[in-house]
Amino acid sequence: MAEPPSLHEFLRVLVQGTHQGMLYRDVGPEWHDAFVAELERRLGAGDLQSVVSDFIRLINECPEAEARVFAKMAGKEMAGFVQPMLALRPAPIACIALGCLPAAAGMLRRAGLRRWAGPLDWMTLPPAAVRDALADDFLALTNPRHLERIPPAQRPDDGPGFLARHARYSAQHGETLFHHRDPTTEDGFAALERAAVRMRESLRGLHAKMLLQVVEEAPGTAAAWAETADLLDRFARGAALVTVAVVEGRPEGPFPEMEMAQQKGPHRLLRMRPLSALAGLGFADPLDEVVLLRGALSTVAG
Repeated sequence: MAEPPSLHEFLRVLVQGTHQGMLYRDVGPEWHDAFVAELERRLGAGDLQSVVSDFIRLINECPEAEARVFAKMAGKEMAGFVQPMLALRPAPIACIALGCLPAAAGMLRRAGLRRWAGPLDWMTLPPAAVRDALADDFLALTNPRHLERIPPAQRPDDGPGFLARHARYSAQHGETLFHHRDPTTEDGFAALERAAVRMRESLRGLHAKMLLQVVEEAPGTAAAWAETADLLDRFARGAALVTVAVVEGRPEGPFPEMEMAQQKGPHRLLRMRPLSALAGLGFADPLDEVVLLRGALSTVAG
């Protein structure tokens, strides 16, 4: 009959097994020895069960383990977290991305709320450029004279696309970029035109619609939101502009913070302080995404 392992051997197995089971990797030799030594030190003042449970909790709640959970959640369907807010409405509502970052379309898509491709979905553009695009019915946005291809040598290595820029809007309001399809190509331009047609038809349709806009808060955010809201009131039917201004800095508590900043008829300007930074098509922390979408939908739930 085999001899039972010594306490030292048990602790070594505990450290290795916890890393393999929770972090999906082996522990490095130096950390292995350090963890075992620390556990033996703690056993001098505590019982085995408490020391073991505290160590397991330490590994389970470490940033590496949490990052694995968040990454796994981000790949899951978010509809179950978000779509219950739609049940509060007496009638259906369409959810449409209105810039100013690809994150707006990305979050709507993951929540199962994005039904078709809009012209601003995969663009980075200032709020003033969105206002101007709405004002002229997307004519300047789809004018080939204003579309410039960005040579590959000028694109950032880690950038999401950066295929082309809108020269007019970039000069007037700030960098306006296309990330998904290059509108200077025949196929890319055709896709942009189709998306603009869908947007025109939807804005004039009788159905209710939430136009979700995600921006990084700046001094002119409130003014641009108010101007865009006034513009939509003049021609769009059943449209509620919901602009979420992402504020710098972490929230004071353990959850994302969101507040109503201004309201104007059906339109809302919200301020949000997320747990994580915007990156690509969304937030690094899925909880930020859930809070943003549920918060935006709740403002148009009536």
